[in-house]
Amino acid sequence: MKEPTKLPKALLEHIPWEAEANPIWPATSFILRRNLSKYIFPAKMTEGQYHQTLDLIKNCLLSSKELEQPVLLKAEETSALDKEFLFEHFLCMEGFQNTLAGQAFVVDNTSRFLGMVNIEDHLQMQLIDCSGNWESAWNKINQIETSMSRSVEFAFSPRFGYLSSDQFLCGTGLTVLIYLHLPALIHTGQLQETLVKQKDEAVIATGMQGTLDEIVGDIIVLRNHFTLGLSEENILQSLHSMTMKLMALEKTLRSHLQQGKNVELKDHVSRAYGLLLHSYQLQTKEALDALSMIKLGLDLGWIEGITDQKLNEIFFHCRRAHLLHSLPEILVDPAEISRKRTEYLYKQMQGIQLKTEG
Repeated sequence: MKEPTKLPKALLEHIPWEAEANPIWPATSFILRRNLSKYIFPAKMTEGQYHQTLDLIKNCLLSSKELEQPVLLKAEETSALDKEFLFEHFLCMEGFQNTLAGQAFVVDNTSRFLGMVNIEDHLQMQLIDCSGNWESAWNKINQIETSMSRSVEFAFSPRFGYLSSDQFLCGTGLTVLIYLHLPALIHTGQLQETLVKQKDEAVIATGMQGTLDEIVGDIIVLRNHFTLGLSEENILQSLHSMTMKLMALEKTLRSHLQQGKNVELKDHVSRAYGLLLHSYQLQTKEALDALSMIKLGLDLGWIEGITDQKLNEIFFHCRRAHLLHSLPEILVDPAEISRKRTEYLYKQMQGIQLKTEG
């Protein structure tokens, strides 16, 4: 029998990108780190202190008026598959498989909020926005933090700002992750040169796996380099400026590709089309890379019969934990999981048309 999930129904039914998203700037994630002033950092806490801090934070979040029917998921009661699902759903940069008793997650019915308790800091709050209204998302997570500060005292230093277990994350305690889909820049070999020309010491560019060495799904993640010595407004401004520059360059390049006859890129799109429809097994990275080409082809008018929203849905549901949650049986064999992924993709790709001739 397949182990029942403890994840709320809303989280399983709603992906972050289900609304119409910007095809180049699909998502932004805000992460705020806070620690309780009366307790040492989680890595040094006793078992009793883990449970004390968990109770304090749990009571604040579960009673928060800013959250919609929040639910607590204790780490020791959450399956490995459910933890992996949270990692995928919230586009996290690090996994949760090593979380233990005294650690927990809080999610709500918006499927956009994730609270992480006693993992690295006493509390990490993450809010993901895919509507393009990132200022509203920032205000929302700020409201949650402000509401909590009326009930608990956060560790704060006049010199170092909000304290974190990682000294490089003190100050504002704010990390902003901006996800950009930049296949034109990447596949024409212009990404590295562009990042050098647009270099900003306050901004770091990586792939979803934390490095530019292996980019998955042609998604580049911009994040702030510093949290100390800057205001939240400084951080947001630097990231927004870099994002606008990269988006403008990607749009310009796509326009040139659409008007010209880029045989090599059309071949990439055609091969991705064939891979998704005619493979026997596909690993996650292969599938996401191919879906990226289909998304680009759709934007350039080389693909018809599917929407960008549908491709976003497929992007999430073909990842391992999402795929396994949709299956009635338990699968542990990687080859069988890859086979099920191809079956899912084949069904979802029905009706799309390739129009790269000419």
